[in-house]
Amino acid sequence: MSDTTSDAAPDAPRAAAHAAGPAAPRDPAAPRDPAAPRDPAAPWWFDGLRFQCTACGKCCENHGEGFEYVYSTRAERRALAAHFGISERAFEAKYCERIEGHLSFKSVNQGCVFLEGGRCSVYTLRPSQCRTFPFWPELLTDERTWQRDVASFCPGVGQGPVRDANAIRAALHTDT
Repeated sequence: MSDTTSDAAPDAPRAAAHAAGPAAPRDPAAPRDPAAPRDPAAPWWFDGLRFQCTACGKCCENHGEGFEYVYSTRAERRALAAHFGISERAFEAKYCERIEGHLSFKSVNQGCVFLEGGRCSVYTLRPSQCRTFPFWPELLTDERTWQRDVASFCPGVGQGPVRDANAIRAALHTDT
């Protein structure tokens, strides 16, 4: 299958994340002084977010409109094709579908085609979109969205290390 359109998913939300600029270094383990004035231009997550992937596979399940597609680059599809020992064309025919001009992994049983037994069967080769979850611009617009679209189902929220603003911005700036 020839892919004549861009390999990346639409990136308008990512452009807004770039405008935020670099974060000032801060010790994420140190609590923020609630009496200290807060920069009104700082994102709500400026003090960091605690997150660690638990490999539960819940992010691989469909979660309503806009959250059922997994886009990948040609290089990511090529690596997966090599992993399966098939051509890129055969991989795309078997595992992908075209959504709004972009290739997405197929959904099977309300989840990613690579979700098997509640786990990602290609975890080490998962695309950038999956590696950067939950730090997507559309999920970080405000705390209410984060709670509704991530914390409501993801057991990794509130676990592991605090991801500081610089780490979150780095994930936001990763091209898919």
